[in-house]
Amino acid sequence: MRLFRRLSHSGLAALFMLSLPLAQAQAQDCVQFSGMKHCAVGAAKLVVEDKALHALSEDASGKDGVSVDTERASNWSAGLSHEPSSEGKDTTVKTVISNGKVVSTSTVTTTDEGQEFAASFVDANGKSTTYSAMVFLKGKLVASVSGLASGSVGAKSFPTFGKPTCTILTPKACRKLCGGPGMDCAYCDRPCFHSVNNDVWLDGNGRVPHLDHSYESPFNGFSLGSVAKAAPEIVVGDLLVLVADAPSAGEAQDSDQVVVQSTAKAVSLSNESVSHR
Repeated sequence: MRLFRRLSHSGLAALFMLSLPLAQAQAQDCVQFSGMKHCAVGAAKLVVEDKALHALSEDASGKDGVSVDTERASNWSAGLSHEPSSEGKDTTVKTVISNGKVVSTSTVTTTDEGQEFAASFVDANGKSTTYSAMVFLKGKLVASVSGLASGSVGAKSFPTFGKPTCTILTPKACRKLCGGPGMDCAYCDRPCFHSVNNDVWLDGNGRVPHLDHSYESPFNGFSLGSVAKAAPEIVVGDLLVLVADAPSAGEAQDSDQVVVQSTAKAVSLSNESVSHR
């Protein structure tokens, strides 16, 4: 098992993945939000409302969404929520583009039973690399697995105990499921945070940059690695990190764009931020 420690923190995926020129082709429907340029992808319509940016879609193919110009960011984060489709399952893909090339993707599939997380990464030379999945609880590493194939499912989350501390649904959709008067639905106003990072980690080679994706989940039970096992080991955590096993090229692979696409009726970004070197 390969262990990482982050020192700083500021074929389904291929169906959703956009090349940079196609994302740019949507420039006619763009808005400024959180100090960044956001452009519609596919047939999505962008609406800024209630301190959030919503990419609305009538198409469940997963090709619609929003592209965020991150301008060579080493870190991007946002509260990410969605309005479910009528399919009973929704998939959201984040594609990270640097210098016109895809350097990582994240695929999250959500059902009533939980979430599945998959990722793909390239190394400093642009070649596909394996990745590790790690679960943290209050900042402490509680479980990890390495050597996961690029594009494969590396983790699954399950509801275990306690009330969620964040939501993956829009506030309206969350409250509809939370319950009636008298129920504590405060978590419906706090979307779960996702982040895309090119951070310095401490591994066997010292201080080395690695690409990673981090997620909060409303489901606090996680299984790692082969989630198809009949009785997977479940650990309790509040943060999932998927990180490339091979080092990145550092600043040369900082992001120009983060493209978010989903099969949901709407995907929403809030409290969005970026950091630069």
